[in-house]
Amino acid sequence: MKHTFLWAMVLVAGTSLSSCDQIWSARNVPDAVKVKFVESYPTIKQVEWEQTDGLYEAEFKISGRERKALFKEDGTLVSYIEEIEEQYLPKRVVAQLQQEFNQYKVSEVHRMQEGNSTSFVIELEKGSRDIWLRYSEAGELLERSANATPTVQKQAASMLPLSPSRTSVEDLGIADSRWELPTELREVSGIALLPDGNMACVQDEEGKIFVYDLRQKMIVREIPFAGPGDYEGIALAGEDAYIVRSDGTLFEIAGFENQQPAVKVYEASFPATINIEGLAYDREQNQLLLAPKGYDPKWKGQKAIYAFSLNSKKFLPEPVISIPLEQVEPPRKGKKLKLEYDVLQPSSLEKHPTKDVLYLLDAVNNRLYTMTRDGKLNRTLNLDESQLRQAEGLTFDQDGTLYIASEGGKKGKGVILKYTKGIQ
Repeated sequence: MKHTFLWAMVLVAGTSLSSCDQIWSARNVPDAVKVKFVESYPTIKQVEWEQTDGLYEAEFKISGRERKALFKEDGTLVSYIEEIEEQYLPKRVVAQLQQEFNQYKVSEVHRMQEGNSTSFVIELEKGSRDIWLRYSEAGELLERSANATPTVQKQAASMLPLSPSRTSVEDLGIADSRWELPTELREVSGIALLPDGNMACVQDEEGKIFVYDLRQKMIVREIPFAGPGDYEGIALAGEDAYIVRSDGTLFEIAGFENQQPAVKVYEASFPATINIEGLAYDREQNQLLLAPKGYDPKWKGQKAIYAFSLNSKKFLPEPVISIPLEQVEPPRKGKKLKLEYDVLQPSSLEKHPTKDVLYLLDAVNNRLYTMTRDGKLNRTLNLDESQLRQAEGLTFDQDGTLYIASEGGKKGKGVILKYTKGIQ
């Protein structure tokens, strides 16, 4: 681990190791390294390679962020590093920094992973003095390295094992509030919490946004935007609402709470097997993220997350996130899968309001996942089928309170459950 820590210091500080270090063309990278990289990152088209102390370093970008991965000659991943914002440090690490280094200013934070071990490298500065610290996720100080390198070029740095291990399965727990929805929302398929505390809902068949008042327990408004269709997810971006149809087509309802909102339609060109169900607003990238229940045959062994740019109002040509399916714990015994892709069938996608974490709901397999932007599944939680018959919608309030909506089937009622503590 210490070797990796010292290497990380070099990466984030941009310090030259020796005169023999150079940028290597792909021709000079061992085949085992190239094969492992392509298997793990099939969508990456531009990579810069460098030989570092007998190891091979790949520098590339995912979702506009720089990444660096270090490999052995046989293709084994040594370490992976990504720069993150200070607000995404674990609470225990923040508490230790405030207690022991409150006179210092946080300059940079990096998340680092070696195998299944995640740690955080933090650069502190005080005047001309720099201190590098490495903490475990539990807040334990693992290493400390004092140096002064104020003029070197900083490099970005995330933690993603190229052969991800499966996460253990936990239980979500019991909801502390429950709403039974009216008949119009028996097949509720997507929800989004409004600033006034009401819930914007869509359902499978009607091209309407139903505004449900959680206090009065009733629909207080209906906002038509299209004719009948298979509508799956809803996302809010400022005063505009976006609805996704199962074929990936997006409906923009500009100023959706106005008396006469303007509607625009953006057609997609996904394969027939895709079946988009999840839709989330990514504020940082100003884009919408689309998660398929189905699959694209091009991405074998993976589920891809796609994006629609709100700047250009166009679908991005390549997926922005790839989720290796080998890290998904198979469903309970007795449940057969027709296709390898069926182990993960997202029905909703949402970004946490205060953490750089994505949440995936899987109605078919009755699970909820937390995921990084690199496609690594960090948590796997089972849902209570007696409470959530078919969990189709997911949203948060600004404090991280979690809401999940479930269809009611032909005779039952749709419901919304509230988990005030969210996922701890």
